[in-house]
Amino acid sequence: MARMKRLQISLEPELDRQLGIHARKQGISKAEVVRRSLRDRLEPELDLEDDPLFQLFGTFDAEDKGLKPGESIDEALYGTGRDDLR
Repeated sequence: MARMKRLQISLEPELDRQLGIHARKQGISKAEVVRRSLRDRLEPELDLEDDPLFQLFGTFDAEDKGLKPGESIDEALYGTGRDDLR
C-alpha cells in the first residue's frame, strides 16, 4: 500500500451519515470512499485533441475520392452499380 498522508476534514452531520451508509454498502471505509471520490474528480480528463478517434477527423478527403455533393459515401467508395448497399 502506498504511504498515506493523514488529513482531517470536517463534514456536516448529514453528509457524514450519507458517507457512512455508502461506505457500508460498498464494504469499504469512509476514508476509502473519500479517496476514490477525489481520484475520480481530480484525474485529468483526456483532451479532445489527444483522443485517438479525434485524430481521424479530417483524414478523409471527399474530393480525392470523387465524392460530389449529395452523393452517398457508398457510391464514392464502391461505385454506383451496387444497389445492395442501400
